[in-house]
Amino acid sequence: MKKAFLILLVIVCLAVAGWNAYLLFTNQTDPLIGWIILAVSIGVLFWNISVLRAYRIGAGSVVAVFVIIALMAMTVSAFAGIEPFAGIKDSVVSRIGDIFESGEDAAARRVVRATIDAFNKGRGDRLADLTVPSVRDELMFEISVGRLLGGFKVIDYELYTTQSSETWCVVRVRGGLKTLLGVDVYDKGFVVSKVDDKWVVTEIIPYDG
Repeated sequence: MKKAFLILLVIVCLAVAGWNAYLLFTNQTDPLIGWIILAVSIGVLFWNISVLRAYRIGAGSVVAVFVIIALMAMTVSAFAGIEPFAGIKDSVVSRIGDIFESGEDAAARRVVRATIDAFNKGRGDRLADLTVPSVRDELMFEISVGRLLGGFKVIDYELYTTQSSETWCVVRVRGGLKTLLGVDVYDKGFVVSKVDDKWVVTEIIPYDG
């Protein structure tokens, strides 16, 4: 029982140190308090590791427990709607759905999903492969504005194909636009067309309601 507690304490110290380091380097916590908590958590971690060695608990046991707890925590967070795990879960579910779909609609939705992912990550190079220059410039302008305001991210969105043909599709994206001030409604139509036998976003249409 004591060994299990010591292993759990190591994991807690790692989590606290990692999270506090993230808050420090992103300027989301008071520097003095942050460094004190980080120093204490690292000190307790090293003390705990020395105690574990005395009990001859192998590193494999610690890693195994850590992986199991981390997986459980991420799974619970994903279904509880906690970002970024909820977004990862939605993305995985959507991609699995695409695997079992075929045809022009599925191809268009994959391009739209990849475009939103690139937008969320601020990947201008990736957007250049997925969109025509005018759309890329439009999205890059939104990204630059978002950076000034703390970042924009499209979250909790769903895709609906509203129109389609062999050479073009309109995919409606309905979800939320996350900002520092909260979450606004995101509702736009992505026009996806075949250009040189490749699906790309050629226009983005805002919806009024």
